[in-house]
Amino acid sequence: MKKAYLFCLGLLLTDPAFAQVQDNLQGQIDQIKEDIVVMQRQLYRDKNDTVAPQESVSNVQMRLGEYDQMIRDMNGKVESIEYRLNTLEKKIEMIGKDTELRFSQMQRQAGTVTPPKAPAKKASAPAADLKAPDNVSPKDLYEQALTDLKNNKLDQAETKFSQFLNSYPKDALAANAQYWLGEVYYKKQDFAKAAVAFKDGYSKYPEGSKGPDCLLKLGLSMKGLGKKDEACTAFTNIPTIFGKVNPDISKRAENEAKALSCK
Repeated sequence: MKKAYLFCLGLLLTDPAFAQVQDNLQGQIDQIKEDIVVMQRQLYRDKNDTVAPQESVSNVQMRLGEYDQMIRDMNGKVESIEYRLNTLEKKIEMIGKDTELRFSQMQRQAGTVTPPKAPAKKASAPAADLKAPDNVSPKDLYEQALTDLKNNKLDQAETKFSQFLNSYPKDALAANAQYWLGEVYYKKQDFAKAAVAFKDGYSKYPEGSKGPDCLLKLGLSMKGLGKKDEACTAFTNIPTIFGKVNPDISKRAENEAKALSCK
């Protein structure tokens, strides 16, 4: 969330339109100050010139008064811009904190909410089975798990992806394996486990290519659990957190947000 906050604030500070307004106001103030210095010198000369008509001195004094008012007006505009900038900065910070809190709530709720009833399924693999076979390379194990998922052999795919992640958590394919494990649970309609798996995929592998996919599926899992607010948080924050993403993911998130009437 801090990245999203700093990114938004950076855009504002580097906005050419905003910078131009500041430059224009400052330039006008500087020019007025220079004019005042010139007029003060003229006024000094006129006061010491016994020949100079009194009307000339009065005109200079009047113009100085006008310039003083213009400077006050300009300074007021600059202060107004600074106030709005500070207010906007506080709002961005509050949005960042609120989003971070919602994601924390997602993870807690995903682990405690009772998932929808699903057809009876086999018990999860025992802990001893989570160790990858010695005679199978990480890549082969990953490919086998992916093949099982494509063939709808969900229990086998769950076991193999779990073995892969338990044995090779830092492998180059780990981020993808985490995402596909979430897909296994999602296909089983075990939305609580799916939400946890996709949240892990988003938080444990933030630089992985599946980050936007995980956040989208996290939102869909929360939708499956009937958690509208958490689902909306995921859908609406994909472009903020990741910037440019696959158009299909961006469009799906946008459509899901509209369907839920997300604010």
